[in-house]
Amino acid sequence: MKYTGLKSMLLLGSVAKSRAFVQPFTQNISRLGLRSLHMERSGQSVTGLIYQDSTGATNAPMVQLYTKEGCTLCDKVSDVLKSLREECPHSLEAIDITDEGKEDIYDKYKWDIPVLHIEGKYWTKHKLTSDEAVEAIAKATSGEFEVQRGEPDAGALERRREERERNAKA
Repeated sequence: MKYTGLKSMLLLGSVAKSRAFVQPFTQNISRLGLRSLHMERSGQSVTGLIYQDSTGATNAPMVQLYTKEGCTLCDKVSDVLKSLREECPHSLEAIDITDEGKEDIYDKYKWDIPVLHIEGKYWTKHKLTSDEAVEAIAKATSGEFEVQRGEPDAGALERRREERERNAKA
């Protein structure tokens, strides 16, 4: 990925995973009158099927990994899921949040990848253990998986913060 100007500073905040680090940069963006910055793509999209269930299970769930090029945390989550392919049949697809036409997804998940869904339902973010994966995939296989709490929405948080700042000035 190629970043410039404020985008570089925002990337550093994302890597640091520290809201205290990110906040000064996002406040500066807000003061400049920018609602959101989008990443400029310099490489290939990582969107696509990572692997298909090979066990022949008819009810093997599809896991969606929201990611971007170079996301090492995403690689770790993917490795956990790959290690369970035989034990817990499932398929895995990557969705690149920086792809053209995915601005709404980028707006929600830009600070929180990896984000995982099962069959389109929010599951978890940031990290994944084998035990967590086994439990969730088993629930999805039996039709018992439900949307989990805590789905990130960075854009909504930024908009609420901007609104509070505007109200405080009024």
